[in-house]
Amino acid sequence: MPQYPRRTLLGSIGTTMTVALAGNAVSATDGRSTNDVGSPAFDSLFDYFPASAESDSMAVVTRDLEQQRKANDPYGHMSTGSGFGIDPESISKQAFVYATDDDAFSMPIVVIAGDFELEDDGDIRETDGGVEYERREDNEMVAAVTETVVVAAENDERIGEALAANAGEAKRLLDAEPLLEEAFGLFDGEHADYTVQIGEGYQFPDFTDDAAIEYSARATTVLDPDTLEVNIGVAFADATEITDELVDTLTSELRYMALTGEPTVERDGSLVTITAERDLAAEREANDHESPGSLRPEEDIDLEDDQLEIEIGRGDPTPVEDLTLEVGGEEYDRDIWTNSHGTLEEGDTIVIDMDDVEPNLSITLTHDHAAGSSTSGTSILDRFEFEYDYDVDAGTPTVEYADEFPLEGERVSIAVYDERPWYHSPDEEVEPRTTAQPWSGTMRSGDGTTLEDIRPGDTVLVCWDGTTMEDSIAHFRAQPPGTVAFDYDFERKTLSATLELEDGERPADAYELLIDDEPAETQWADEADTVSSGATIEVDDVAAGSDVTVVWGDDDVRVSGTHPRPRIELEFDEDQGVIEHVGGDSVAASELTLRVMTEDGFSEIDLGEEIDGEFEQGDTVSVDADEIRYAMLSYDGTSGSIGHVVPSRE
Repeated sequence: MPQYPRRTLLGSIGTTMTVALAGNAVSATDGRSTNDVGSPAFDSLFDYFPASAESDSMAVVTRDLEQQRKANDPYGHMSTGSGFGIDPESISKQAFVYATDDDAFSMPIVVIAGDFELEDDGDIRETDGGVEYERREDNEMVAAVTETVVVAAENDERIGEALAANAGEAKRLLDAEPLLEEAFGLFDGEHADYTVQIGEGYQFPDFTDDAAIEYSARATTVLDPDTLEVNIGVAFADATEITDELVDTLTSELRYMALTGEPTVERDGSLVTITAERDLAAEREANDHESPGSLRPEEDIDLEDDQLEIEIGRGDPTPVEDLTLEVGGEEYDRDIWTNSHGTLEEGDTIVIDMDDVEPNLSITLTHDHAAGSSTSGTSILDRFEFEYDYDVDAGTPTVEYADEFPLEGERVSIAVYDERPWYHSPDEEVEPRTTAQPWSGTMRSGDGTTLEDIRPGDTVLVCWDGTTMEDSIAHFRAQPPGTVAFDYDFERKTLSATLELEDGERPADAYELLIDDEPAETQWADEADTVSSGATIEVDDVAAGSDVTVVWGDDDVRVSGTHPRPRIELEFDEDQGVIEHVGGDSVAASELTLRVMTEDGFSEIDLGEEIDGEFEQGDTVSVDADEIRYAMLSYDGTSGSIGHVVPSRE
C-alpha cells in the first residue's frame, strides 16, 4: 500500500514547507493520464476530493495564484488558507469544492499547495492506510499537513476521506461525477482559474427556470499582464431550448468587463461556449476614475422656481455623453438636465424642471464606462410631516397632515400592515391588511382622517401612488400602552424593569418580561392584578448580553427591550497618553477590548494583556497613538459599547 515517507516537518517548529506539485507516488500510479483533467499539478490536487464530497448542486474551483500574479488585475487575486497562519502570498495553487444546494455555505474540502512557513506544532496523526500527517485546527475547520499539500476540511472524518481518496483507497469525486471531468476538459491551456458548477445552484438566474443546465464552466487565462482570456461554457440538457435570447443573456455575463472586441460565441449541440478578452488597463482606468454621484437636491424647494437644482457631491470630470439621468424611472432630456455642462464633476449642478417635481420622486445618474456602469441615486420629497394620535383602547388613530407642501389627495393613500413591512426580504410579497384613500382635492396642513380597527403592533403607511414601503412618504407604528425603563446591576446580575404608563391602570397579566425569549421567573402579575405607572419587578441571575424584552397582549407585541451590560466611565489624559477608568462597574480585564480610532484607522487593545484581574476605578491603559478621535470599550458577549471617550478639542 503506498505511503508517504516520514516527514522531517512533523513535530518541528518554524520549518519551511515547500509543497510539491508534480504529484506523488500514489497519483502517479492510479492510471489517470496528465491530459485527463487540467494540468498535472491540478490533477494531483483533485485526487484529494473524495466521492463523499459530492452533492446534487456543487462547485469545484481551481486557482493558479502564480498565473494570477502575472496579471495586473484591478480586482486583485483571491486565495484561501490564511486561517491556518498561511500567508496568502505563499500559496501557489489551490482547489476547493463546496455545496450550492442550500442557503448555508458549505465548503467540505480545500487543498492548498505552495511554500509555507508553519510557526508551531500540530498533532501527529496517521490514517488507517499508514499516511502520516500533522493535524491543525483553526476556527471551524481542521487541516492535515502532508509532505505535498495542506488539506483543510470541516471535520476529521472528511480529512480521512480526502487522504484515503488520494491514496486510492476511496472513490474520488471526479470519478463519481463524470460531468465534472467533462467540464474541466472543455478549455485547454494553463489557466489562472477554472470553476465548474453542476446542479441547480447556477450563476444564471435569469434563465435557469426556462432551460435546464447540466453544468457550467468558467476559465481565465493570462495572455499578458494587461490581457485575460475569459472562457464560459454552458451545457444544456436540451439543445432545442437554446435560443438567441438565451445566448444574449449568457453573453451579458461579460457586461462588467472591459473587452478588447466582441465576444466569440459557438454552439455545438447542447453546448454553448463564449470566448472574450478582458482589457485590464481599461478596467484599471475605469476603476481609478470616480464617477459623478452623491446627488444633493436643494433642501428648501420653492415650487415657484422654474427649475430644481441638484448638486454633484463627488466625482471626477466626466463627459455628459457618458452619463444618463433618469427621473421617476424615465430617461430625462439631456438638453435640460446637463445645465449647459460639457463634463460633470464634484461641485457642478444639474437641473430638472420644477413642473416635473412631485413627491417620492426617484433620481438616478448612471455613468457607462469600460468596466460596466456606476449609478448614484436619491429621492426628492420622500418624507412629509404627519401627526398621529392613537387611542389604544378604541383602536382608532387620527392621522393629520402637518406639512406645507400641497399634496394631491387622490394620490395619497393609507396602507395598514400587521407588522413592519421592511423586515421582509425584497423577493417576498407582503400585502397590507387593509387600505384606505381618505383624501381628495389639495391636501393642506391640518387635513386629517381617523382609522378604525388598528391594533397595537400594526404599521400604518401613508403612501404616494401605491401601498408599499417604497411608496411610503410617512409611517406610524401603533404602540401598546406604556414603556419600560430598565436598570441593571452588573455586580449582582440583577435587572429591574419599571412600567411607565401615561394614565390609569392596566391588567398586570397583559405585560410579560422575556429573557432570551423565555418568560422570566418574576412577572408583574405575581404582585397584583393591575399595574400603574411605576410598577417595578426585579429579576436575579441575568447575564450580561441577554436579550430582554417586555411584550404586551396575546400577540406578544413588543413594548420595550434592552441588552444588559456593564457600564464604565472613561477619561483620556492626553499629557500622559492614557485612558482612565473613572467610574462605573469593575469588570474582568480579560473580557474587555478597547478600540481606538485615529487618523490612520482602528486599533485594538486587549485589556487582559495590560491589566491583571479586574479593570476598576483608577486603572489606566496606555494608548500609543497620535491624534486619537475616540475610543470605545466593548465587553465579550455583548454588542455595542460599554464605555467611550472623546478627547477634548480645546
